[in-house]
Amino acid sequence: MTTAKAYLHGILLSLATALLWGILPIFLKISLQDFHAGTISWFRFLFAFLILAIILQWKNHNPLTILRSPPWMGIVGGACLAANYYWVTVAVDLSGPSNMAVLIQIAGVFLILAGVVIFHERLTIRQVLGMLIAGCGLYLFFHDQQSRIQESGEYYYANFLIILAALVWVGYMVSQKFLSQEYGAQSLNLLVYAVSTVTLIVGVEWADFAQAGLIAWLSLIFCGFNTLIAYGTLAEAVKYIPLALISVIISLNPLITLLGMKILPEIGFAGLLSDPVGLLGYFGGVIVVTGIVLVVYRTTPKENKAALS
Repeated sequence: MTTAKAYLHGILLSLATALLWGILPIFLKISLQDFHAGTISWFRFLFAFLILAIILQWKNHNPLTILRSPPWMGIVGGACLAANYYWVTVAVDLSGPSNMAVLIQIAGVFLILAGVVIFHERLTIRQVLGMLIAGCGLYLFFHDQQSRIQESGEYYYANFLIILAALVWVGYMVSQKFLSQEYGAQSLNLLVYAVSTVTLIVGVEWADFAQAGLIAWLSLIFCGFNTLIAYGTLAEAVKYIPLALISVIISLNPLITLLGMKILPEIGFAGLLSDPVGLLGYFGGVIVVTGIVLVVYRTTPKENKAALS
């Protein structure tokens, strides 16, 4: 694959991840109508693990090899992603898809800061400006939410969980970057899914599976496919373009969530209720995304060439 094609391939993979992540909080909200957060998170990983293992076995990739002698960093990455999934799902339940989608964007800031600490990268003036802009956007969004929420205690607790989820997601991404030099992307995903499935089994409410309705079941299955495809495309994108550019593209996903939660409840889709977001909140969400894009975009032609070589 030529450099240009590889670069375009990485961008398209990242766009697929952004779209899937944008609609994911909406389907999590639908699933939460009949399933608990722990059940949803566990099922998503189990579903993704089983499907990916079948695909890898069909392609004669010996999927269980990495499970026999798993790298410790892969185990840590799996535990981080398990925590991320669970906390994000709880936050969606407590504060809604829109709030989670906007606030989780601070993960992009944390990822850049991790690059400074771990990979000895340098912050630019643009990134610092982006942090300030993102902070202003978060303030506007937060101010809008404060004036509309009914359960302030649940809202603040949800925000706390989202921040924790953003931190552990960075741990997962860093582990992927280190291990991608030695292991295949899908083998790493299989390990992460296996670790997460084992980690989250204690939170499963088994009665949910018998009591849930058809719509919740279909939404849960979609969330399982979402896990498999979104992180599959993300893991592949890491091989073609820098993490910073990937972060720029996936930072657009809250705009998809905000748009979806504006339109879908109005047409009565799956019994969804509108999130309490006003004009100021939408404006704040756009400002957050703008700031995050400035924060995470810092690649240069030299870095791109190195990443694609």
